Amino acid sequence: MTQAKIRDILAQVPDGMTTKQLALKLNVDQAPVSRSLKLMRDVYIDRWQKTTSRYSAVHCLASIPEDCPHP
Repeated sequence: MTQAKIRDILAQVPDGMTTKQLALKLNVDQAPVSRSLKLMRDVYIDRWQKTTSRYSAVHCLASIPEDCPHP
């Protein structure tokens, strides 16, 4: 799973997307999308959305300034 594709999709959807929505958009399983999201430092969980039986994380792309110092 390429993180660049996930970034491109999230950049177009400022309100964010769940892992399932991203997987459907990319036409892949949820597992590789979930693994990629965990490794991406510029993606965060904005809120939790109730589904039929549980809650799903809604992921958003963070806007990190170019001159931001590293931790």
